[in-house]
Amino acid sequence: MSIFLETKRLILKTAELSDLDNLVALRSDPDVMKYTGDDIQGEEEVKEALDFFISYYDKHGMGFFSVFEKETGSFIGQAGLFHLLFDEKQPEIEIAYRLHKKFWGKGYATELAKAIIQWGFQHLSTDKLIASSYTENVSSQKVLIKAGLDFRGKIKLDDGTELFRYEIYKNDSIELSPYNNQWPIMAELEIEILRNILPKDNVIDMQHVGSTAIPGMLAKPIIDIQIAVKSLGAIKPIAIDELKKLGYEYWYENPDSERMFFVKGMPPFGEKRTHHVHIVEPSSRHWQGKIIFRDYLISYPEVAEEYKKLKIK
Repeated sequence: MSIFLETKRLILKTAELSDLDNLVALRSDPDVMKYTGDDIQGEEEVKEALDFFISYYDKHGMGFFSVFEKETGSFIGQAGLFHLLFDEKQPEIEIAYRLHKKFWGKGYATELAKAIIQWGFQHLSTDKLIASSYTENVSSQKVLIKAGLDFRGKIKLDDGTELFRYEIYKNDSIELSPYNNQWPIMAELEIEILRNILPKDNVIDMQHVGSTAIPGMLAKPIIDIQIAVKSLGAIKPIAIDELKKLGYEYWYENPDSERMFFVKGMPPFGEKRTHHVHIVEPSSRHWQGKIIFRDYLISYPEVAEEYKKLKIK
């Protein structure tokens, strides 16, 4: 069994016949298999799947790998990336994972997803990776969002089952840039445009927030603008239509009812994110939270320096 990939806490190893017992225990658990699209499997079915994983890796250099904890050596589940539904006749590559219940809630799925995405963009000739989640599997949806994937709508399987589809593009992957003194200027220009298109009787204030608003801060080169409004309900239909004219995409499936979130430049609509717009009511935790965080780091450069080190880490 050879090591395919390592993360801070985990090791992904190529599948081998010696994994059989571990995989039977994993893939016969109904809670683990509930949202995978597969039924629970017995030893013969797992043996057949294992043989396929081995041959698939030998042919493509990627696949479904066995995952172990570094600290304990415990088998925790499977993770990997492969042609969508293992159909090598089509070009899309999906990422997937399934973990034993005792390892849920430890952040392992997010750690795996991020590492797999990074490996995929470094080693495969693709500029897009995808993933899917059952509509009721909220935990998996949170993992995919934390790993940087964006919701792209619903898809329906042949049996009528609906899934949420997520995508991430190579050009949209996370990068940190040195502070650019043009960022505040870009923010002011965008704020002026937004002031002109949104109803003045509803808008209370607009602020440049996030790391690009902190002088000297290392940041993703994305301008975050937060807008306080009297009523989210009243401004929602107007904001969606008007911001779309400026190239913004609205996140319809945002589970946070206190915030409307828009992105400009996100693939496939653009080459790379350039702006985020957050529309909130002033009573929401977002409005004061983002402003206080920004102002605190501006007032205390030594804390900002610690934050910069954390971002790099």
